[in-house]
Amino acid sequence: MSSVAKGSRKKRFKLPEETSVVVALIVLIGIIGALRPTFLKPTNLLNLGASYAITALLAGCIVFLLSMGEIDLSFGWILNLSAVLAGLAMIAGVPIWISVMLGIGAGTIMGALNGLLTVVMRLPLIIITLGTASVFQGISLISNKSGSVVPTDEKITGHLFFRALGGDIDSPVPIILIIVIVAFFILHLTLHKTRFGYRILAIGSNPEAARLAGIPTKKIKIQVCALMGAVSGVGGVLFLGFRGAVDPSTGGQLLLPVVAAAIIGGTPLSGGAGTVWGSLYGAMIVGAIGVGVVFIGINAVWGTLVTGLVILFAIGVDQIVRVRKKRVS
Repeated sequence: MSSVAKGSRKKRFKLPEETSVVVALIVLIGIIGALRPTFLKPTNLLNLGASYAITALLAGCIVFLLSMGEIDLSFGWILNLSAVLAGLAMIAGVPIWISVMLGIGAGTIMGALNGLLTVVMRLPLIIITLGTASVFQGISLISNKSGSVVPTDEKITGHLFFRALGGDIDSPVPIILIIVIVAFFILHLTLHKTRFGYRILAIGSNPEAARLAGIPTKKIKIQVCALMGAVSGVGGVLFLGFRGAVDPSTGGQLLLPVVAAAIIGGTPLSGGAGTVWGSLYGAMIVGAIGVGVVFIGINAVWGTLVTGLVILFAIGVDQIVRVRKKRVS
């Protein structure tokens, strides 16, 4: 009886798997704050959160793909093209909310296309999206004539969509940050509390066993890719509303920080496991590194170097943990 009680007590006080990432984030913010106290001002921290909100949102969704043992290289250009199409629709006179839905719908279709191609051609998603990324970028450049899409009409910029995301409406917390936090709750529940999420993790753990168990692996892959596309589309319209414009390079630099956030957050590249909330904390670490080096007075290019080193460290730790688990089992 005593051993059973001890076992139940251990389970009861088990720390969340994201604990180490949260501790690392607190330590990092503490170090930067100690060197530059102004960094810790609530306004600065909220602005930091808002600036990296879209990166965090994409990281939260790419956890689904990584958990399945896949990775998408095209989501940045899906975001770009979705924002371009939404912006052009607004400029053409299409109602704002319909234009927003058009952008999200376009992202969903592009994501589903990625999934369909990887299933039909029986190739890893990373290879398929290596090609589709260039296709989506090319369509975007043709659509916007290699220029920026900037809605300037007051009827557009004065709309609630732009005023809310652009910060013209007084709010203690940036609206874009609130939207992303709500999205994280939905993503977390979807991955860890639904049959859909269970199937994703099962495919990532052992694709063949999942297939033999009756899980429609091809269908799930297409659905997850479509979800990634939809979230990228949401990211695109949020970017348009937050920045007020989209240029030809928008989204092209998101691959490293998004994947880094997911890996640093505790999602292994090997599949079969993932933490949505961990990706949020990972995105905050990436953001703190990027902004922190500037606050400290170091050239911003060092932020990329530090981020890469942190990724290698996170992968190394994950590998050590997995090897130890195998030995124990």
